[in-house]
Amino acid sequence: MSTTEGWTEVMWNGVDAVAIGKEPQLNTSPYWVLFFIGFMIFGSLFIMNLFVGVVINTFNEENEKLGKNHLLSDT
Repeated sequence: MSTTEGWTEVMWNGVDAVAIGKEPQLNTSPYWVLFFIGFMIFGSLFIMNLFVGVVINTFNEENEKLGKNHLLSDT
């Protein structure tokens, strides 16, 4: 779900769920929508922060390999 691929289908299945072994009923628990939307917001932010952290870490490692001022010209 945190990849945002088809998360609305999962959300509506969760809203319609009644109990284990019972058939789903339409809009049984509408408050689960808040949980799923909150999960999407925090889950997406968490994944985005991990991605940005890896990119920054890799950039810093490459920057140290090449030297501190490799982007500066003589002027």
